[in-house]
Amino acid sequence: MASPKRGHTFQCHWAYLTLALAAASLAGCGESASTPAIGPGAFIRPSSPPVASAAPNGPAPDAPLPPSTQPLSGPGLRPVVATFPPSVTPGRPRSVAALLGTVNGQPLFVQDILAPIAAQLAGEAATSRTQAYFKQRATASIARELRLKIDNLLMLHAAERQLSRDQRREIAVWVARKKAKLVAQYFGSEEMADQALRQHGSSLQKTLRHFRHKLIVEMYVDGQLLPSIIITRRQIWAYYQRHLKKFTRPAQISLYTITYPVIRQWPRDPNDPTHTQPIRHPTPAQVREACRKALAYCQQLENRIRHGADFAVLAQDNSVDYQAQNGGHWANLRRGTLSNLRLEKKAFALPPHTMAPPLLIANKQDPRRDVVVIMRVGAVQHHRVIPFAVAQKTINQKLRDRQFRRLMHRYYQRMYSQAAIAARAQMLRTALSVATALYYPRASADENGGSPSSRPG
Repeated sequence: MASPKRGHTFQCHWAYLTLALAAASLAGCGESASTPAIGPGAFIRPSSPPVASAAPNGPAPDAPLPPSTQPLSGPGLRPVVATFPPSVTPGRPRSVAALLGTVNGQPLFVQDILAPIAAQLAGEAATSRTQAYFKQRATASIARELRLKIDNLLMLHAAERQLSRDQRREIAVWVARKKAKLVAQYFGSEEMADQALRQHGSSLQKTLRHFRHKLIVEMYVDGQLLPSIIITRRQIWAYYQRHLKKFTRPAQISLYTITYPVIRQWPRDPNDPTHTQPIRHPTPAQVREACRKALAYCQQLENRIRHGADFAVLAQDNSVDYQAQNGGHWANLRRGTLSNLRLEKKAFALPPHTMAPPLLIANKQDPRRDVVVIMRVGAVQHHRVIPFAVAQKTINQKLRDRQFRRLMHRYYQRMYSQAAIAARAQMLRTALSVATALYYPRASADENGGSPSSRPG
């Protein structure tokens, strides 16, 4: 019977596998049909007969395994066979129901490739001025989707061939639980559940089949790849030393400031009829007097804050710094953020949830820039380095994920190295022909410079 952690492990491994399949699919998007490049048609033998496929839901748990599903002999991952019979007779019309070929006995139709990228193809057709340009763009999208689809089918078939009777029973139990959970959401009615899922482009049978396939692949990964992943303590320590900066948490504080400009206390310009503008050239004595008045005013503000006044309201009314409209709050402030070193040193020296007396910051070159700052510090996070004993669990998981992706990449590399490009190129041409007929049918007018607006959407 499945362990209680099966669901969590299943989600993790399926996510890793999806990433690996996507990476393998993106690895060869730009190759041509004549290049023996990495491709999804690995281990293709056009002359070999297709392998009989199992029923959609697999054989019964107690049924004997047919010869084609007997576990492969030998250590490690073994190649599987994909066959691609001619899909469309020349001269006959093509449609989304056209058969591209079979992968280990599983039929692959045009709609399986075009449906997931329908919106993308429609967008490419709408923004392509000629059919030739649309074909150029659609080829890359279709080739990528074709590669991913065949990769999934090959992996699924390899996994199904390795299933034991106990694993089949376990999968049947999990699928039954999944079905019961889905049906229970619709008052125990399978028909209602199926109708609701069909509204989202699925069905009860498709959902359960997809869930079963993911379980099969997860068990395959558990048995074939995970035992090969070995992470030593020396590897974890080496990673910790190389990436020590990642495990260093610099000091940071939550700072609140009111920056009051001293120029507000300068004498008013006698020539200004509004008596609101400061004098242009104050004497040193006038500047010193303005600094004294500014400090006195900020001390009054400090006293009001200590007796319960709202710091944010006073900051919005009196402050001129960048965070004035944010209540003077500087969140997660690190060293080197503030331009004035004296102010920064004072701020980081304050204990948590305390306020400093008003601090005069004088500018010797330009007295107009003199300010008085009221500071209050909230939460404080001191500089610290995460110990190795705490970090090693995270590092171990990261290294395991990296090694898993490498193993998956090597597995697909072995498959791609024996690819039969001709068969895959035929499938690509067929899918592209159908996509062109669906999304860009007007060839003659567009090729002669016709307007794309006359083309149906």
